[in-house]
Order: sequence, then C-alpha cells, then structure tokens
Amino acid sequence: MAEAHQAVAFQFTITPEGIDLQLSYQALNQIYLSGVRSWKKRVSRMRNSVIKGVYPASPSSWLFVAIGILATMYMQSDPSMGLIAKIQQHLPLSLHMSLSAQGQTMVSALVFSTLLWLSLILALRFCLKLLLSYHQWMFEKHGHISNTTKVWVVSIVSASLLCFWFEHAFREDESSPLQT
Repeated sequence: MAEAHQAVAFQFTITPEGIDLQLSYQALNQIYLSGVRSWKKRVSRMRNSVIKGVYPASPSSWLFVAIGILATMYMQSDPSMGLIAKIQQHLPLSLHMSLSAQGQTMVSALVFSTLLWLSLILALRFCLKLLLSYHQWMFEKHGHISNTTKVWVVSIVSASLLCFWFEHAFREDESSPLQT
C-alpha cells in the first residue's frame, strides 16, 4: 500500500479545523516531466512527418532554392518570368500596409521559391514512381538488353544520385559522406 500512497500527487481532507491539503512535490514533478516527454515526442513526430512529406528532397534544400531565387533577383534577373510580380499583387492588404516594396518583393520571392520547391518535389516523386514501376527488364532474354531497359537503367542511376544529393548535400553532421 505504500506505493499507492506515493503515486498520489495531492490529497485533501476536510476536517473540522478546515481543509487539509497535502502535495507531493516529487509526484507533481514526475507528472510535469511526463508532460515534457510527451510534447518532445509530439514535436519529434511532427518533424519526422515534415521530413517524410518532402521526400526526395530535404527541408534544407528549400533554403538552397530560396537563396538561388533571391540571388538571381539581386542580379536584376527575373527567374519567375513575372510570377513574383503577380504574387506581389495578390498579397493580403495587411502586408501591403506593413511592408515596404522591397519587403513585399522578398515575401513574394519566398512564396515563389516555396511553390517551385514543392513542384520540383512532386515532379521528382512522379518520375521515381514511373521509373520504379518499369518491370520489362525481367521478361527479356538473358544477355539481350533492349534500348528501353538501357535508358531505364541510366535514369534509375541518375535519379538515385540526384536523390542522394538532395538527401545528403545539406547536412551539417560529421556522418555526411559528402563532407571533406
């Protein structure tokens, strides 16, 4: 029974002298720590779902695309062929009031970069799905490789190298094979 009394975080009893409240700070601390652990797991699950959701790219590759778009705009070139100006026209009115023209252009460029990054991810997923659904190589005669299969092999190798680059090129840890 002693363990059951230790598990109770607080007790109160009503006596003729008033309410008697007894708090177990150790039990309350354990309840607090379990809540912290729960939120850490929830954040970790959310982070993993974001990383899985943008496969075959990594979230840090978005930064590469955004910097590329902003750098080309800095050199007075429009990589979006007018889409950034269209996005800027359709920004909410609250952003028009609070941001300068340069700030509005930056927000529009970041929106365009995000849309470009997501469209590249969807295109890569579609290409991977098409490449991995090819099964004619199994039905070819031994020693004879058709031109379609040769193109498929080259495409698979290039796609795997591209996915490897997207996955590992922006990592900063020591285990990355691309660091020197």
